Amino acid sequence: MKEKSSTMDTPLKECPICDSKNVSYDFSQNSSSLYICNDCGHIFLDSDGNHTIFQDQKGGYCFSDIKNIVNELFEGIPCNDGTLKVLQIGGEVLNFGNGFEITYIDENKLYSLKQDSCFDICIFNDIIDNTVFPIKFLQSLWKILKQDAVCFFYVNSRDSINAKKYKYKWKLFENLRRQYFNNAVIENALCKCGFSRISIKQCGADGIIVRCQKDIKRVRPLLSVIIPVYNEEKTILDLLNSVYNKKLEGIDKEYIIIESNSKDNTRKIVSDFVGKRPEIKLLLEDKPQGKGHAVRAGFKAAQGDFIIIQDGDLEYDINDYDSLLLPLTRYQKAFVLGLRHHNVWKMRAFSEQKTLTTYVNFGHLIFTKLINFVCKTKTKDPFTMYKTFRRECLYGLEFDGNRFEIDWEIMIKLCRKGYKPIEIPINYKSRSFKEGKKVSMFLDPLIWLKSFIRYGYLYKIK
Repeated sequence: MKEKSSTMDTPLKECPICDSKNVSYDFSQNSSSLYICNDCGHIFLDSDGNHTIFQDQKGGYCFSDIKNIVNELFEGIPCNDGTLKVLQIGGEVLNFGNGFEITYIDENKLYSLKQDSCFDICIFNDIIDNTVFPIKFLQSLWKILKQDAVCFFYVNSRDSINAKKYKYKWKLFENLRRQYFNNAVIENALCKCGFSRISIKQCGADGIIVRCQKDIKRVRPLLSVIIPVYNEEKTILDLLNSVYNKKLEGIDKEYIIIESNSKDNTRKIVSDFVGKRPEIKLLLEDKPQGKGHAVRAGFKAAQGDFIIIQDGDLEYDINDYDSLLLPLTRYQKAFVLGLRHHNVWKMRAFSEQKTLTTYVNFGHLIFTKLINFVCKTKTKDPFTMYKTFRRECLYGLEFDGNRFEIDWEIMIKLCRKGYKPIEIPINYKSRSFKEGKKVSMFLDPLIWLKSFIRYGYLYKIK
């Protein structure tokens, strides 16, 4: 194997997952060139004009003992007539027992199946990383499955034990696959092709078992804008008008406003605004229980492909939506943070409270180091309100934070589940406590320390 070459970093190919042309040579193996997508991180083999699935690559996980996986296959599968239709692609023919109608096809026959075929389960082993067109493969699979049908498969992963241990000497590089997925990229591909409720488990030393279900695939993706509101009568109308009138190319929006029974005129302003726009979801809480409680209610109501959290003040610029959503709509990343400060350590500046300014900014540095330590990240602004992510990221997670610790909870739980955020610079103008900032400088830091331990070490990811 040749070492990486600094002279071969010119983009040459197109990523088979996200279609990015920001692709460069990575390294060579057995006289073949491997390329890496600099946007989504996918590694793939030079196509060389061969558009068939490899048939000489064997190995991977053995599905012969179907009893070990049958419970996971059944979970969530609607079964109206008592008979489940199973599609098996390649590999050793499995025996599911009574109550199953099995259809077995060779891996190269998928594209020839009638699009009106309806299967409840699809199972395959060690195939998707041996095809030149993984997106085409998954799209064809989506078309022949029933709604909510389960797809269950094994794929080799760069996040596996051996891949991390041996790096460029990993045996799968020596055997040459077409595609070298990591866990994030395989999820990007599945979401792009209309699959959701994705579960990934380590399997053996080289791969992962993936379980997902067919979902509705919209022509235009839907963004859920979650707006928690409390005592914002001075800014809320301008904010709502800005968000409602914001145009996003190729993206539809739904609005979820959670009003927490404000003491000022906020509830009336919001109710009047929504009354003229009945498509907006308005959740009225009986009493204020904190921003986290409101955000959690928004999560439950959200139906979009992507989620963004929007406070009711004017600290953030609505026009930053476009850049924050771009990595999501291109299926390059699943989790994006809006970076509020660039190349400076001072994030907030309160002209009338200079001592407090120093205290707040110093505290931000300390808490950032803590959250980066537990999340194994290098973020500069993990507490930004602009957290934008695929709704799929929430699958399997439960949230319970009521106050501003929701920022800790979202960040830590998503990172522990495997989503590493990227930061994109945004415009930000901080407001002071006199202008309505609600963080408690004494209570909330104590809650954040508790959250560091609770979510970072005590909470178990399912």
